[in-house]
Amino acid sequence: MIISHRIRRAFATTVFALAGLMSLVAAQSAPARSTAAVALGDSEISGEGAGNYEAGTNGPDNYCHRSLNAWIKRVSLGVSAHINLACSGARSANLRIGGPGQYGEASQADQLESVARKYAVRYVFVTVGANDDPRFGPTAEDCVYAFVFQTGYGCAQIDGPDWSARVTNMKPKVANAIEDIKEVMEKAHYKPSSYELVVVSYGGPVPEPPLRYQGYWSKIYNGCPIYDSDSEWGHDTAAPVLDQGERDVARAETVRFLDMVHGFYGHEICAQGISHSQEWVRGLKYDPTSSNWWNLHSVQQSFHPNALGHSQIARCVDGFVAQSYREGTCEIGADGNLHSQPYPPP
Repeated sequence: MIISHRIRRAFATTVFALAGLMSLVAAQSAPARSTAAVALGDSEISGEGAGNYEAGTNGPDNYCHRSLNAWIKRVSLGVSAHINLACSGARSANLRIGGPGQYGEASQADQLESVARKYAVRYVFVTVGANDDPRFGPTAEDCVYAFVFQTGYGCAQIDGPDWSARVTNMKPKVANAIEDIKEVMEKAHYKPSSYELVVVSYGGPVPEPPLRYQGYWSKIYNGCPIYDSDSEWGHDTAAPVLDQGERDVARAETVRFLDMVHGFYGHEICAQGISHSQEWVRGLKYDPTSSNWWNLHSVQQSFHPNALGHSQIARCVDGFVAQSYREGTCEIGADGNLHSQPYPPP
């Protein structure tokens, strides 16, 4: 029997209508994914120094030091989940697709891929680069070693001459990590407009001299064993140059950028005019519970934002995300708290 063209067309229309209806029903019955904000990077964003670390990240086999006090856990942002994938000591390579992981974990990009498929990721925050060519840890060691052993020749002389070149060499590595994060999100079927990728820079841990303490033993006891001249270099040169390198990468990658370089001014370790309880940075701290009485892990929490500092960063991040400007800076307001402002200031 020959079916007329009109009957075939009506049949096809009915089939397509039923298929569309079934897809709609399936979409409506499928549970919506929880929204999430994700942190990637190194110790500055993982929460190193803020204490209260997630189980399994405080040694002896894993020292990522992901803190429950980290600012990614304290921001509002209107999301359901606040996910910390950052790990202390991370370099840009640890954020690459298929790159090396740390402490037996997959690379942070590979972990992000799983998160991006499980959740509806709305924000990805990245702080990384200081452990690449700038070598933040060894540089801080140079500062402390010079003061403790009174060499008279500190990190300003040791690390200062090639600091700018080291930051310049860092920039393409950070850019590659950002590109891989974009690729992960694209492969997980995210449009660029469906989430925000934000580079957050580093706050300076040391104050403008003179430090609140000047005696040899008082500086050691209070966690700031550093020459005033090295503190001046860190405050006026090292932190701003590193910050500009991060800004350059964010601009080249056309992602949002939040400047933290001025954020801790007046609240750094041993800054004038405040007490220890008002510091937003953790000074040199020996951890007797470390797996070894003297190794990097015993002092790695030093010179990082403390829990109070992270709460202030969270305040600034919330304010920044609520605005539309691409570049922002965290500045202390009249109320003594951090607030986001456009960069450069109007």
